[in-house]
Amino acid sequence: MSLRTAVPALATLILLSSCSGSDNQPRWEPTAGTQAIAESECGEQVDIKMQLRGYPRRPSPETPQFSYRREIFAKCMRDKGYQEE
Repeated sequence: MSLRTAVPALATLILLSSCSGSDNQPRWEPTAGTQAIAESECGEQVDIKMQLRGYPRRPSPETPQFSYRREIFAKCMRDKGYQEE
């Protein structure tokens, strides 16, 4: 990268970073159906992961795959901002 192209790129980055806004408060509030949607999305993601690993989609509780499914579902929900009750 030459100096001729680096200077405008750097100036653009500085300008954009200074225009990000003054408040960092979240402006989004969860709705009543948000958790149900998150559970549905995580269920789909878990089904795909189980299928890719060759595990049954709904393993019986006596198998190690059952705890594995529960763990990856819990991680997905935590990643979406939900905690276990």
